[in-house]
This record gives sequence, C-alpha cells and structure tokens, in this order.
Amino acid sequence: MADVTPLFPEEQPKDGRAPDALPSGAPPEELAPIDLEGPRKACLACGANLSGSTKYRRLRVCPTCGYHYAISARRRIAAIADEASFKETSKWIQSLDPLEFSPRISYRVRILQDQTRTGLSEAAVTGTCLIGGTPVVIIVLDSSFLGGSMGVVVGEKVTLALELAARKKLPCVAMVTSGGARIQEGVLSLMQMAKTTLATRTLRDKGQAFIVVLSNPSTGQVLGSFASMADVIFSEPGAHIGFAPLSDLREVDGKRIDAEHTAEAYLERGHVDVIIKREDLKHDLASVLDLISPEFRLTSSRRARSENPVIRPREAWEMVKLARRPDRPRSRFYIDNVFANFFEFHGDRVYSDDPSVIIGLARLGGQSVMIVAQQKSSPPAEQNGSSVLRQGEITPGGFRKARRGVILAETFKLPVITIVDSPGPRLGIDMEQRGLASAIARMIDQMGRVKIPTLSVLIGEGGSEAALAFGLADRVLMLENAIYTPIAPERGAQTEMSDPGKASEIARALKLTSVDCIEMEIVDDIVPEPEQGAHASPDEAARLLKRSLMRELSGLTDMSTKTLLRRRQKKFRKVGEYGSRFRLALKRETKAWQVGLAAGVRAFRNAGDNAGSPQFVDDEEEILDD
Repeated sequence: MADVTPLFPEEQPKDGRAPDALPSGAPPEELAPIDLEGPRKACLACGANLSGSTKYRRLRVCPTCGYHYAISARRRIAAIADEASFKETSKWIQSLDPLEFSPRISYRVRILQDQTRTGLSEAAVTGTCLIGGTPVVIIVLDSSFLGGSMGVVVGEKVTLALELAARKKLPCVAMVTSGGARIQEGVLSLMQMAKTTLATRTLRDKGQAFIVVLSNPSTGQVLGSFASMADVIFSEPGAHIGFAPLSDLREVDGKRIDAEHTAEAYLERGHVDVIIKREDLKHDLASVLDLISPEFRLTSSRRARSENPVIRPREAWEMVKLARRPDRPRSRFYIDNVFANFFEFHGDRVYSDDPSVIIGLARLGGQSVMIVAQQKSSPPAEQNGSSVLRQGEITPGGFRKARRGVILAETFKLPVITIVDSPGPRLGIDMEQRGLASAIARMIDQMGRVKIPTLSVLIGEGGSEAALAFGLADRVLMLENAIYTPIAPERGAQTEMSDPGKASEIARALKLTSVDCIEMEIVDDIVPEPEQGAHASPDEAARLLKRSLMRELSGLTDMSTKTLLRRRQKKFRKVGEYGSRFRLALKRETKAWQVGLAAGVRAFRNAGDNAGSPQFVDDEEEILDD
C-alpha cells in the first residue's frame, strides 16, 4: 500500500479553484467539518437560507429540502473514510494526448486547466481506507474534472484499484459521478468499458464485494460498465442516472422524460438497491461491509479475533444511570435493527403471555436463530398504565415462555440468542403461588443443558436471577454501559446502611460495571457503545452489537454438541471456584483477621498489666507468624 496521502494537500491552487476547495494551508483538524469555501447563501432548489447551516457546510446538503449539491472526490472520501485512514494509490498517473485532439482547445490545455482548478491529477481518485473499521479499496470519480469522463487514465486507475482489491482480498467501494466517455481520446476511451468491466469479474471471482454509490450525474459509459456490475448499488436522493443523455432521448421519443432519469425511478424499476442520504452513507456502508465480511460468515470454524475495544472509564453509579435511561435502546429496537425477518411467538402454554419477554425466530447474517429477549417498555407516558411492561420485571409465565423458546430452538436445531434487560423477577404473593422459584430454576437448567449454541448479550440492566437465567450461555457479552448486579443499589444501601442515599457507594462496592464483570470472568467480552452511550446514537449501537453477535456466533456454530456442553459446564463451574483470585482474597482477609487479633491481644495484655493479672500470651508475633 502507498504511504498515507493527505486528502487535502497544503499547497492548493490560488486561482481558478473549484468552489469546494480548501484555503491554502488549512490545518488537518479543520478538515472534519468539510467546510466549503464560498458557500451559497440560498438553496437553488427551494430558496432556503443556507448561511450558518452546519449540514450544508459539512456535506453540501440543503437542510430544508435535502437537495444534494456536488462535492469533490476528496470531500467524498473525507465524509465516509475513518479519520487518517486514506492511502492514495496511482496518484501520479496523468493523461496524455494520444490522438492530438485539438478542434478548439488543445486537450493538453484542458487537462492542465482542470488540474490547476481542482488540485487533482485526473478525474479518478483511488486508494485504500477504513470504513467503520473495515479495510476497503475505494474509487471516487470527480465530475468537476472534465465532467468525470472516463478516459484511458481513469479506466487504468479504476482497473488497478479493482485488481488491488482482488489481490489483497478486500471489498471495493466506488463512488460514481460521471458524464460518460472522454471524446478527446476517441475509441481508446470507449475501450475502457471493457477493461473495467472485466476487472470487476476478477474481483468477483476472488469472492470480494463490490459496492457502488451513484451520485448526480451518473451516466454514459461509466454506468454502462463497471458501475452496473456492482453487487450492491446505492444512490443519493434525486441523482440524475441514465445511460443516454436526456437530450438524445427527447429527440427520439419526442416527449419529456426527466422523471425517468432519477434515482427514485431507477429504484422503482429495480436497478438501484436503496437510496441513501449523504449524512447516512458512512453508517450504511459500514453496516453492509460488516454483513458481507468473511470474518462473520457462520460457516467458519475459527472464531474471529476480538477487537479489544477501548472502554471509557465511568463511575459505577453513572453506569447505573446510563443503563436505566428511559431513552436507552430496548430489546425490541435491537430486534428490529440487528436481525431480519423476525417472527414472534406468544404464551407460556401454561398460564399467560408475559409482555416483558419476547421470543421468536429471526435471521442474523443469513443464519436462522431463536431470539429470547427481556423487554422494558418506553417511557411510562406512552404505556397506558402497563406497570409490568414498564418495569420489565419477569413473571413466572415470562420464565416459562423463555424456556419454551429455548426448547423450540433445540427442536429446530437453531442457535439461541438471549437479550438481557430487566431489574429482576417480579415479586409478590401471587408470583410465589404461580411457582416463581421453580420457573427460574427450570430456565437455568434448560439453558445449562440445551444441545445447541447459546449466546447472551446484556444490553442494559442485568438484575439478579432474571439476568442469570437468561444469561447462562456459551458466550456472554455485555454492552459497555450495562450493569450486572444481584440487587438494586438503592435496595442494597437500605439493607446495609439504612440509607438509600448511599446507593452510589453500594454500586461501587458491588462491582457491577462491564469492566468489573470482565475482570471477574462473569462475561466474556464487552460490546463498545457510541461515545455518549447507546441512547445518543441507537443506529450505531445496533451496528456495533450486530458486528459482535455475528463474530461470536461464527465461532459457535461449528462446535460439536459434546464440545459445547463440556465448555459450558466448565465455564460456569469455575466461576467462584477456589482459584488464584480467591486465594488472594482469602489471604487479605486472613491478614486483616490476624492484625485485629493482635490488636485485641495487645489491648488485653495492657489491661492485664494494669491490673496485675497474669499474662496469657507472651509474644504477639507468635500469633502473626501462626
């Protein structure tokens, strides 16, 4: 791979710059906002005032009507690539004048003018980068350079990039905005259609994905070659898309067909997979790249390597408050946004249908799974007085319903994914009469002996027996800001200190955070959350969780039943066993006991000396030594 190339070189052309070129010498930290020089004061589409619009400055998108303005290739890369990850390739390949084409203006002069104006060497920028942590080869066409037309050099750079992706076994992402062939290079330009199309076949033969994003305009030979060969085709809203120019079609058909050359029309006719707004493009690209990554294919017998996420240190009580936030994503949100084709079952087949438990079939990365989830409700104002659902406490019927889901999964030979988010079981005399204790025990037993892969994730509040009964799995994950506790800190403070206001102290003493649980080997891995928490960016939280679930499930699906049961038994057998951790704890307690005993002996001896009584212990060091 080439050395890291700045997206925006410090030396910028001083005259004739493109409208979105940065001022000379702009510091790197100012690149993130994608601030454009000389922005428009009013939207061309709706007339809205664009002054002061952050969205317009960052992405050149009207905040009122959503009109997408053209941006340069480097700005597109900056908008989707992870920070400081772009490495440019084939940078110095430049067009010549193979036909000596000069009817009006010399082709050489045209190239030099656009190089000076745009700061690019050609209409294509290629390289490697990371998108959401996934390495890719990237191709970006820039319509400001000779209309983004595909000449020999553009075709060569596109082909080299596709060949690099095939050789390195990386997916390729192409962002297209082009006006077609480059007339100044004649039939040589035409032949680039064949070259680039065949290169996409090479990439496909290597089993690597090719994703294309169509922008305004996407026409002509580029659309008729490699751009239409993609596995997945995205488009920006309102983009002009079509092979033949509208003027040519109007002359042939004799009618206006402007609406037929839009992204929306191409979507309706099945030529485009999805239309994505520019501000959502990075997230959606990262999501698709996660899905198609070989790292997460469930046929692999090798579990993918853990990412060792950076976990932000927080106080225990702060974690409790984050885990309980009413706007924190619930299980239903993750079911809708992580899994596909969810089909829900109801009832425990004995007494009731507890709405605090959700069971059903779904698909994760092409693998059918059984979901068994604990569901808290939305804020109370939206719940019509359903206290059970609002609190998320599990009834005996809920535990039986969950157990039924596990039994069904074993019948269908499907992996089970449990989602934990509950303060605990619902308490009360009526719950006791319905067999609460028995229901919990049978759920724990079922999870321990089931002959299929099991995977559990704690997304919020992991309360006591409810968390354990659902969380006894082959692999146990925990979101960064989730908690796992045998008792609510407020209740613990009341019990231990007769003061519920001491809940923060009890929370710290309980060691209920994700980091604590990893250290105690209660959970196997931590799923990172967005910087401010899952509530701040639910879609990103769902993507990160999906990535972790697919990674973990890929490592379980090929294990034999015997291996699964043996490892599961060993995993939970060693929790709390007399090992090095507990030997150290016992040593600390023994030392503290010895010090206390020595102090008592010393006080007793001093009291004996004062009273003239005989001394029963001559040397306290003997006690400490013993």
